[in-house]
Amino acid sequence: MFEKTVYPNLENTPVDLAYDKELWSKIEPDLNKKDFDRALEIIVGGKDLPPSYGYSEGYKMIKSYLDLYPNLTPKQWTALSPQEIIEKGNYFDNYK
Repeated sequence: MFEKTVYPNLENTPVDLAYDKELWSKIEPDLNKKDFDRALEIIVGGKDLPPSYGYSEGYKMIKSYLDLYPNLTPKQWTALSPQEIIEKGNYFDNYK
């Protein structure tokens, strides 16, 4: 989200805006695990995930928050905790 906000014409990181419940079900059990290899697979894609899957999900997490709080500056929202962004942004509601 930061990249797309600050450099809107930069297209280096593809983002999939769809909320795919099937893909989500593949990573949800791993969210609180400390497994570097799996975390890397989720971020960049791999095995059962499309390229840049984690980047796309991160983008959607921030976007869901900013849709509710559109007047925040990048300085303000980059200082927020991930927990606050996820909870107050209602991100998980997209996978119910």
